[in-house]
Amino acid sequence: MTSDNFYSQLPVYTDFSVVSDLSKYLKLPNDWYIVAADIQNSTEAIQAGHYKAVNIVGVSVITAIRNITSSLLIPYMFGGDGASLCIPVSLVEKTKEALIATKLMAKKQFNLNLRVGIVPIDVVRNANREVLVSRYKVSDCYIQVAFSGGGIEYVDSLIKDSEKGKEYRLENTDQDSIADYSGLECRWDHVPSQHGETIALIVKALAPTLEEESKIYNEIILKIRQIYGDDKKCSPVHVGGLKLTNNNQKLGNELNVRTFNRDKVAVFKYWLILRFQNVLGWIFMTLKLNVAGIPWGNYKNELVENTDFKKFDGVLREVISGTQSQREELHHYLNEKFNKRQCVFGIHKSNSALITCMIDNRLCEHYHFVDASDGGYANAALHMKEQIKSVFC
Repeated sequence: MTSDNFYSQLPVYTDFSVVSDLSKYLKLPNDWYIVAADIQNSTEAIQAGHYKAVNIVGVSVITAIRNITSSLLIPYMFGGDGASLCIPVSLVEKTKEALIATKLMAKKQFNLNLRVGIVPIDVVRNANREVLVSRYKVSDCYIQVAFSGGGIEYVDSLIKDSEKGKEYRLENTDQDSIADYSGLECRWDHVPSQHGETIALIVKALAPTLEEESKIYNEIILKIRQIYGDDKKCSPVHVGGLKLTNNNQKLGNELNVRTFNRDKVAVFKYWLILRFQNVLGWIFMTLKLNVAGIPWGNYKNELVENTDFKKFDGVLREVISGTQSQREELHHYLNEKFNKRQCVFGIHKSNSALITCMIDNRLCEHYHFVDASDGGYANAALHMKEQIKSVFC
């Protein structure tokens, strides 16, 4: 395989449980880079009610970089208040421009401080970490990345370090930098849990070796499946809960991103188009019409299938719909693991899920990033950090 085509030529596995199997991963090529982005003080923004803005800025990073890759496939992962991606050396300069533009957009449109950086894989390996990459099939149209090796976590911590990360952070906010956010949409209302609760879960295994970590993750993944059932039973997104929003504030998040640096006339035109498309979408899906070759009666089913509610980047992350008793059983199980110093974890409980969308086309290739409402992943991460302090301090 060529370096640029590394990711597209990886084997594709069909079950999420492979993320705990190190034999299913390959090392990132020597001339690739890791991109990290996160929102500083995202907790404060979430507490002020801006959790949807936090989500859409995270997805805007992914969208901006994917829109410069043409047909080249790259691995990416949404983290709630940020994102992680890997790129070949051929995309570094264009990626820098897209990141600087997105950093500026986040500040001007949402008053959010987006921290961004690009780190060569050699830096990760010199720190005795690795970026291992695998792929698994979420649906017929959506193949998702899995990361292992500790490298993604290391890059994230490096970019956040005020001193060590200086060399790799992009601090410049060049007014002339541009980014393309085509395909980014945020038009669905909160999706209520079909079982009463929607939780955001983050689990980090504790073990001296990757092999031992993998065994712990395998046990935890199987236990979650035992408690919550298969994907259809525990998915936080379901057809009956999907409703296009008419709320000006919610639609304004997409508007702010897609019209950044445009004049007032362009903003108004996009607002009209957004509203018009929402009305058409509701009509097409309600009447189950076939328009322009797209069977709109099946769109919501595809949306449910093309969600990223379970993922792994060296840390297990899931957004799950379930009952209070299921959450309590999971919490008891993970707490036992924590007491044995086998893992640390965080759980944030809400009653709904949020969706931010990236549309390549309406015929299958549309992807949907999920978080629990009220700052799901970010709040779960806070709970986990408290446990980390109690273990290591």
